[in-house]
Amino acid sequence: MSEFPVSFTLEYPYTRTPGPVIGPFLTALRDGRILGIRCGGRVLCPPMEFDPDTGETLRPDFVEVGPSGRVESWTWIAEPTRKHPFQEPFAFALVKLDGADTAMAHAVKAAGPEAMSTGMRVTAQFREERAGAVSDVYFVPEDDARDQAIQPGEGEVEITTHLISLTYEGMLHPHNARYAQGLLDGKFIGQRSPVSGKVAIPSRGYDAIACVMLTPADDVELPPTGTVASYTVITPIKYRGQTETESYISATIFLDGSDQSLPMQDIRDIPLDEFRVGMRVRAIFKPPAERNIDAVGNDWMYPTVGDVLERWEPTGEPDVPVEELPETM
Repeated sequence: MSEFPVSFTLEYPYTRTPGPVIGPFLTALRDGRILGIRCGGRVLCPPMEFDPDTGETLRPDFVEVGPSGRVESWTWIAEPTRKHPFQEPFAFALVKLDGADTAMAHAVKAAGPEAMSTGMRVTAQFREERAGAVSDVYFVPEDDARDQAIQPGEGEVEITTHLISLTYEGMLHPHNARYAQGLLDGKFIGQRSPVSGKVAIPSRGYDAIACVMLTPADDVELPPTGTVASYTVITPIKYRGQTETESYISATIFLDGSDQSLPMQDIRDIPLDEFRVGMRVRAIFKPPAERNIDAVGNDWMYPTVGDVLERWEPTGEPDVPVEELPETM
């Protein structure tokens, strides 16, 4: 049996008003400028709302700094993650911009670690598409900088949105790994309790009612046919990252021989006005090379079949009366 790494990312957008100090700073970045803020006899960049030494509120007394500066320290990022500003290796550096007394941590796009050094000169470069965020700008070695004609945007940046995320990584539990391997093989693998005789798919690895652990000997293969127990019509709404545009069905389906339903099954090929509770359906698997089980995890509360199904289609059999549907575990 293969081992499967599992990765789950909890992510949501965090929206806030940037306030009277960060707002102008982000607006300036959108417009191709970098601002610091006067604090006594110093200029802080990035600007802060409070004096870091006394905690006193600073007046929004801004001064333009840079666009060039000097690297005070740096580290090389050889394997960027999807949340990094570049998907190729780059450096994070503390850059003290000309006219500023403090350094800002930011990305430097360089050919390699041999192109980086403490004390080197770098220059800000602004992305072609800017949204009023700190990611609108990055740095390059001064000799690699190019002239840019930046067109200012309209209005002030009053709202900023960040994606907050946390990724969990581990391995699928043995019973889930067998379930996942079954999906890759075009099979539905559940487990039958030796005490109650009830079949769960995907299994939790134990019978929660009888309090007994289940083993590979309790694995059972279920047929790809089943009955619709319930469904809802999903009408997509617009939100960040939305890719759906057409209404579709999300259904709960009891596979034949199972006492636990498969929830959230996408139905795309059966007309909405023909779909109904009690309808007999069959799962059609994708070709083996196209099956993907990345979404299969250890969370038994939200079971999934991953991305292995081409579609669900009617079998043509008579409907099953609602009263004959099994009671879910």
